[in-house]
Amino acid sequence: MRDSVIEMLDAGWGGAAMGDHRSWAAKAAEEHRAVPWGGRTWSLWRGSGTGGSGGSGGGGGSAGTRSAGCGIPTSLASGNRTINVNGTTRQYVLDIPANYDPNRAYRLVFGWHWRGGSANDVVNNGYYGLKALANGSAIFVSPNGIDNGWANTGGRDVAFARAMVDSLKANLCVDTSRVFATGWSFGGMMSNALGCDMPDVFRAIAPMSGALYSGCNQSNTQPVAVWMSHGLSDSVVPLSAGRAALDVFVRKNGCSTETSPVGSNSCVAYQGCREGYPVHRCEFPGDHQTPSFASSSIWSFFTQF
Repeated sequence: MRDSVIEMLDAGWGGAAMGDHRSWAAKAAEEHRAVPWGGRTWSLWRGSGTGGSGGSGGGGGSAGTRSAGCGIPTSLASGNRTINVNGTTRQYVLDIPANYDPNRAYRLVFGWHWRGGSANDVVNNGYYGLKALANGSAIFVSPNGIDNGWANTGGRDVAFARAMVDSLKANLCVDTSRVFATGWSFGGMMSNALGCDMPDVFRAIAPMSGALYSGCNQSNTQPVAVWMSHGLSDSVVPLSAGRAALDVFVRKNGCSTETSPVGSNSCVAYQGCREGYPVHRCEFPGDHQTPSFASSSIWSFFTQF
């Protein structure tokens, strides 16, 4: 099943989905507002909120943890970068806020590309529309997959993620309690793998149209907050595969099977989850695509922590 779906990912990618991705940054910019108040600038947006009742958990207002790179000048700059991971040179794109302050701890957000895509594709769609919403509050990373995908053979892509996080924490001022991952299709699968293997590093993940084809270390029982979306008529990655991945995190986070509506886009929050580790499911009418509300919902979900 896994191999056949990977082949479908290659064949199923089309212009409509690319169009959806390219529109995200513009849509996010329209919905976002930066409001000065009380000596700070607050990020506000309209669209589907993911907070609210039922299993949304705590985590908001955490003081955070500053990385070793805080308080010192950095030699890193935005652009294409390489890193050696167990003897293999891996590539990624780094995006540091233009007004970067080494004394301020920033969120760290990874955007993983789809099958056949590249790091630059994620950059060009504004990191799934999140960069416009961040308003300079986050460092963004777009990794490049081997053979344009995330097979994670022998755990190589999880090792890549860990190496990038370690390097960026050492050289930039990162809030280590606010590291996030999102991605669509194969990028969603890689986000799931990180939620399974690296919940000690990633505070929350937001996989879209994903499954467990990049692997999942289910022996790691540490929870991770999850926002997940999937088209009800997905003809490439079956909805059942997405639900199987979701079930792993429902169990990991100690949730019940009861759900409650959250937001205005048919999303639901699982009840009884461990405090601070919500699981939200957003199934929507559509095929193998991203929902129109993804950017605002994901950013709202991430920034509650």
